[in-house]
Amino acid sequence: MPEIKVTPLGAGQDVGRSCILVSIGGKNIMLDCGMHMGYNDDRRFPDFSYITQNGRLTEFLDCVIISHFHLDHCGALPYMSEMVGYDGPIYMTHPTKAICPILLEDFRKITVDKKGETNFFTSQMIKDCMKKVVPLNLHQTVQVDDELEIKAYYAGHVLGAAMVQIKVGSESVVYTGDYNMTPDRHLGAAWIDKCRPDILISESTYATTIRDSKRCRERDFLKKVHETVERGGKGKDESQSSHLLLNWSHGKGQPLLQTFHHVDQPEDPQNLCSKEHV
Repeated sequence: MPEIKVTPLGAGQDVGRSCILVSIGGKNIMLDCGMHMGYNDDRRFPDFSYITQNGRLTEFLDCVIISHFHLDHCGALPYMSEMVGYDGPIYMTHPTKAICPILLEDFRKITVDKKGETNFFTSQMIKDCMKKVVPLNLHQTVQVDDELEIKAYYAGHVLGAAMVQIKVGSESVVYTGDYNMTPDRHLGAAWIDKCRPDILISESTYATTIRDSKRCRERDFLKKVHETVERGGKGKDESQSSHLLLNWSHGKGQPLLQTFHHVDQPEDPQNLCSKEHV
């Protein structure tokens, strides 16, 4: 049986710079190309030197697939394609293609224009990188070449997030990226065809975490919001300043706003702010 090789170039043992090299049936596929936000030097990038010590990556990679637009999954993409060197196809869904360059440019401004850091990609590099993107439709089988085919599936998580199935001959690998099996007010649960891949590569950041139900968390959150509003926006101690609601990641603010939207709809049976729920 031919060997399938999986090599983490980043995020093997931590969160950030997600980047996995899969070798299957003589094909090399890079899955995600993220940035680690905890470093301000070359450690923020995946270890591309594992692929080649010298020269461009194009001749060593058949394609790159980006699961979604969060920077820990796509933040190093312009660095990889324009500074290290890669001219092959980069696959991502249509929403990811639309949002990805906005977040990359925003991060570049913070890193270069405000912090003054060097060895970083430019605005033009972001544009040149995105010219190499081939947009994917969900459930669309794409023939990368005569032997390699890929198919994207709905992952939930954020708008445009996708899981991907990779096939070469009779061998296959499924890569989930970040996914969500619990539907919320904004997005549905992840879904994939029934399949039996030779290898499943799954996101596992919260694999050992047991959480309260989403309904309970929304109820407790809205209760705290009610209490804060009744105090005029102040903390429990009147000397405290107004509260700020921090949104840690792009794509997570929408469900939060939709939760607030239900506050003004008392006739909604799902309204968690009615007296019987708060």
